[in-house]
Amino acid sequence: MTLLLIPNSILAKDIWIYSDDGAWSDGIIAFEQFLNYKGLSHKRIYAVDLNNSSDYSLANAICFPGGFAYNYKLKLEERTINNIRNYVEEGGSYIGICAGAYFATSSVVWEGIDYSYTLGLFKGRAVGSIHEIASWDNYCMTTIVLNQNNSIVTGFEQEYNVLYYGGPYFESNEMDFDVLATWKDYNEYPSIINFNYKKGKVLLIGPHLEIETNSDRDSSSFAEELEDIESDWEILGTIVSWVISSETSNSNNSSNNLGIYPNPASEYIEIRQPTEGSEVKIYNTLGECVLTVETRHAVSLQRIDISHLPVGLYFIRIGNYSEKFMVIR
Repeated sequence: MTLLLIPNSILAKDIWIYSDDGAWSDGIIAFEQFLNYKGLSHKRIYAVDLNNSSDYSLANAICFPGGFAYNYKLKLEERTINNIRNYVEEGGSYIGICAGAYFATSSVVWEGIDYSYTLGLFKGRAVGSIHEIASWDNYCMTTIVLNQNNSIVTGFEQEYNVLYYGGPYFESNEMDFDVLATWKDYNEYPSIINFNYKKGKVLLIGPHLEIETNSDRDSSSFAEELEDIESDWEILGTIVSWVISSETSNSNNSSNNLGIYPNPASEYIEIRQPTEGSEVKIYNTLGECVLTVETRHAVSLQRIDISHLPVGLYFIRIGNYSEKFMVIR
């Protein structure tokens, strides 16, 4: 069983947003507004910050936003690339949006030309732009299809209109990865993927979910002439919650089976074998306790009402043991 420990220091950490040469200012601003909306702390970082330090311990995640991946490659030293990779290997989180997704791969095919990249978190290819959706540097609304077999997005509507602006599709014969969504208008090729990279987590996003084309809450006027029939921030919030959540194992206590059922859940969960007199706590991904339940005597099955909790990823803790579960509607 995988046990989840929520570090007390999580609230002191920021999501670092790379904001140097090549980073798209509208994407940065919109992503910052999204993080504010979700209550997640963040700060901008620059090449000099990363090149002059190998200590990323205060990063809740490192995000490389949309822009031009080749500029990222030019500004960052090779040892910095290695440091970012080591950060993820040791349990860090990486978020790549469009150019940031290209940057995380070992091979980029851009407009039919192959380029080698060295970060290589994704051992495969990111291929774009997708002319069947919009040739570079045009943009448009397109449709992604959420993978209902991926528990992270179970419970959302299957199809969403999203902004396309040069993003890739992903393919690999060298590693396993999970598909969160596909491009409906291009052969159902992967548009958003997630995977574990040794102890860390990686989230690569092809479309621009951070941009709200029909709302000014993202503080960006980009593509405001386009019609977006729904917000993408709840999807983005759920997948970002996955990548910044902390998962560790505790082999000394692996026999303690909480047995959460159902998972995902919408109205209630049942926990098997809570200990007598134990206190059950449920946390959101910010580390905030959102529900406390007392068990007054030993029971084989404890039912907990979660119908009031918003959709998303949660952690349930009894004593030193925790497991994750998803709330869906």
